[in-house]
Amino acid sequence: MKKTYKSSLILIFLIIILTLYLVNSKLIINNFLDYTKLYIERLFPTSFIIYIISNLLINYQILEELSKITKSPNIFYIIVMSMLTGFPSGSKYITELYNKQLISDKAATYLLRFTHFPNPLFILGSLTKIISINKAIKIIISIYLANFIIAITTNTKEESTKLLNTNSLDFSASLKEGIKSSFNLQLLVYGTNIFFYLIAVIITNYLRISTYSYVLINGIFDLTKGLFTTILLPQKIRTIFILIFLNLGSLSIHIQTKSILSDTKLKYKIFLQGRIISTILSLLIFIIINNF
Repeated sequence: MKKTYKSSLILIFLIIILTLYLVNSKLIINNFLDYTKLYIERLFPTSFIIYIISNLLINYQILEELSKITKSPNIFYIIVMSMLTGFPSGSKYITELYNKQLISDKAATYLLRFTHFPNPLFILGSLTKIISINKAIKIIISIYLANFIIAITTNTKEESTKLLNTNSLDFSASLKEGIKSSFNLQLLVYGTNIFFYLIAVIITNYLRISTYSYVLINGIFDLTKGLFTTILLPQKIRTIFILIFLNLGSLSIHIQTKSILSDTKLKYKIFLQGRIISTILSLLIFIIINNF
């Protein structure tokens, strides 16, 4: 009964949105093109190549090399790559290694709580157009420290030593696999981002709302647009909004994560719990370091 009620609400909502899309086709097309340009210029270049390289690294025995310096090479690899690539790469790497049985349920659940890192190139590059580089660095430090605190306090003490058998590799086949995997993820990210962004466009177009509400609605539905609309806010408040958006994630980020985890037994609520805790911790850390 509950499931039917939920499905009915979603159906009604989608019909309303579809109707509003058709009525406002010019508005939708213009925003669609603007967002596509934003995605290609700001997001796509910072992640596409890294996703391809990360796939090649696994196929060319990076885990075996890491096993020489750590007892948990698979866990170490996921943490490092999620830090370099940015979300939703954490859930992507967790799922890939989990499906290959290179990490256990326990290790995957542990990693899912905290491997939600923003792409540092995006923050230090694109976001420094709306906040100072000093604030950007403090945001990165706050988010990383918050996630590391979660990692330390929830450590499973589990060693992950199982490695992937990668004998007789063919580079062209590995490259093809990497490109395909990267494109699939980019399509998922782009598709969900623009879907929720256009919903935000419709809502803000029909409602008379304040500047704060406008920024909040954009941030709730789509992270990228939410971040850039914070330029409408005063400098001090702007930084706090950016920090919350990056930590908590938007609906598009959460849907991407749920989609990536859908082929596994891993529970999305673990990811959600981690985001809530990390948001609280990072705000406290930011307030402390910002006063020095």
